[in-house]
Amino acid sequence: MAHMETQTTPTEEMLRTLLVRTAVLQTGSEALAASLAELRGGQAELRAGQVVMQKSINELQIDMATTKATAATQAEVERVRAEFYKAIHEQTTRLLVGVTVVCSGLTAAVYYIARNVH
Repeated sequence: MAHMETQTTPTEEMLRTLLVRTAVLQTGSEALAASLAELRGGQAELRAGQVVMQKSINELQIDMATTKATAATQAEVERVRAEFYKAIHEQTTRLLVGVTVVCSGLTAAVYYIARNVH
């Protein structure tokens, strides 16, 4: 009879196995709960970052709209360039005419002095 008391029955063995597995599952469950809490904390940080990012995107959209409204189009640039070249051409023509007149006047003065003054 003493020998029978030390032996475990299959039911007791299953009960021990169930207790061990329950303890392992409980430990795993606690680890999952801790991981879930960390993920929830990270989720809050991500949402805060998302708010900041959305604000930055909105600012960029406003900046782009302002840039589009104030930026010169290619046609405007070409028009200004044409006006600039026309003005430079007119100034160059005036300068050449002026220099020609002055040089002609000086040539005429030298000729007059050479012919009439002795």
